[in-house]
Amino acid sequence: MFFFIIILVSIGGLFRYLRKIIFHRYRHPHTLAFFHPFCEGGGGGERVLFQAIDTLLNAGKRSRRRFNRIIIYSKTTDSTIEDILNNVRKRFQIKLVQNVDTVDQIRIELVQLRTVWLLNPKNFPRFTLILQSMAEIVVAFEAMYKFLPEVFIDTTGCPFTLPVFACLGGCNVACYVHYPTITAQMFGRVSEGKAMYNNADFIAKNKYLTAAKLGYYRIFGLLYRGCGYAAEVIMTNGSWTTEHIKQLWPGKPIMVYPPVDVHLYEKGTKIRNKSPATILSVGQIRPEKNHKLQIEVLQLLKQSNVNVTLTIAGGCRNEEDNQRLENLKNYAAELGVEKYIYWKINITNEELRELNNTALIGIHTMIEEHFGIAIVESIAAGCIMVAHNSGGPKCDIVKEGITGYLADTAEEYAECIKKIIDSSDDELQEMRDKAIEDVEIFSVKNFSDNFLKALNELK
Repeated sequence: MFFFIIILVSIGGLFRYLRKIIFHRYRHPHTLAFFHPFCEGGGGGERVLFQAIDTLLNAGKRSRRRFNRIIIYSKTTDSTIEDILNNVRKRFQIKLVQNVDTVDQIRIELVQLRTVWLLNPKNFPRFTLILQSMAEIVVAFEAMYKFLPEVFIDTTGCPFTLPVFACLGGCNVACYVHYPTITAQMFGRVSEGKAMYNNADFIAKNKYLTAAKLGYYRIFGLLYRGCGYAAEVIMTNGSWTTEHIKQLWPGKPIMVYPPVDVHLYEKGTKIRNKSPATILSVGQIRPEKNHKLQIEVLQLLKQSNVNVTLTIAGGCRNEEDNQRLENLKNYAAELGVEKYIYWKINITNEELRELNNTALIGIHTMIEEHFGIAIVESIAAGCIMVAHNSGGPKCDIVKEGITGYLADTAEEYAECIKKIIDSSDDELQEMRDKAIEDVEIFSVKNFSDNFLKALNELK
């Protein structure tokens, strides 16, 4: 026993010695690094990243710390940082200026990581959670080897990078959590034998495999909880994520709503066409977005002789998404509603704004959507929203019957849409005005103020 204690003390001493060497010799003072390997994407996560960088560039005395360099850990790319910033300006209307000739200017730099390919979940068709987490640790070691910052922030949802930078790198560590990696609902679906995109049918039908998967989830949950101890500051994107993180991680998460350009659309009276009434769906063509339910809703409406069309504005990232799109088109044909659906794939921002400006109704069918930036944008444009009765839309965005509607089943969605179409223009405008007033809380200014306030909590 005594010998065992001596070994533990020796290992602890060696670890502290190595940490001290790394921390003092290789750490770059006055630097902040964002872990966001897919920073060239055009989604809500990238909007958060670059709005956060813009906030730091313009923080001045509002920030307790002064940074002279901001690093983005990225996958290998042929794009320069200037190319990426130009695309950010076009995609998000965020102007991040690189002016290295100015003494006080903060420099934005890209650190490319060769091991990012390991993060692709397709590499791990089985035991995805645990193996992908191990991959995060490998990528974090490469990132730390190439550049060790003073402050490290994960904005992409790779929690196992946090203990690497906190414990071994000695960095001040924060994270922005878009959604928890594991939730109580995931446990619930497995234990109830529900087959979904994250619970294969053959597992759902076998009680022994179900028990094994529950055990696997419990082990992963303990490891995931350990990651929470590494973060000094935990930012969450809404009430739904906040409540889940409170159950899973120690500490008190700080809610920082993601930035939405809610002032992009003109206010005032908006009268939209009701015959036909346009229903607009905005979201990536992915299984969790539940587009099949939208097609089923359309079928119910047409069976009730409601004069509506459905416009689906979505993004296809790869061949798998393209195949999913074809499957959805075939499903619409099976239900006999294909001629009432307009597909708008990978459209520009200008085209999306025009769709939001003309649609009467917005529809969102994802179960447990963690927030819903597309929902907020459609509301800001004047669409009356019908969203799923769960997650962020229920907790933060839509007040049932006051600023929009919430539904679970195709029948409930159809009833809500009929109610909207049967409402008078004055009734719709009253609901629209209340909804637009409510989404002011998701403005860019509020995000910047709350992000800086949270970052100032770092010791």
